[in-house]
This record gives sequence, C-alpha cells and structure tokens, in this order.
Amino acid sequence: MGRIIGDGGWYFLIADMTTLPEHQRCGIGGAVLDSLLDDIRTRAPRGAYVSLTADPPGRRLYESRGFTDLGASADAMLLYT
Repeated sequence: MGRIIGDGGWYFLIADMTTLPEHQRCGIGGAVLDSLLDDIRTRAPRGAYVSLTADPPGRRLYESRGFTDLGASADAMLLYT
C-alpha cells in the first residue's frame, strides 16, 4: 500500500509505503510506487516536488525511480516530476 499527501498543486509526499514481508521482492512495491507517481504526473504540473522518507530497505526502489538523497537527513529523498 501507499498514499499521496499533497497540496493539490506543487508539493506531494509519498507516505506509508509498505509491502507485507511475504510479498516483498515480488515487484508489488514498485507497482504501487509507479501508480502513485503516474497519478502525480497526471495531475501535477511538470517540476512538482515529490518527497518521501526512505528506510534503508526501500532506498534502492526509490532510487531506481529517480529519487535522490536530500543530504539533510539520511532518510529524506526527493524527485522532481
């Protein structure tokens, strides 16, 4: 599961991304994230700010979709659509 929290314009937060342990590494998290990002790209203007907090096991997934480390916090990541 996952959800988007946003202002309806430029700023969006990917929140509560999780996959049951027995279903991890099956592509489900990637499919959920892709769906959320597609929704943002459809509704938001180009260049919208998408952020999330990544725990260590999820970093590879987020990086594979273009998120980069903000550097201010070891867990914060950012993507411009």
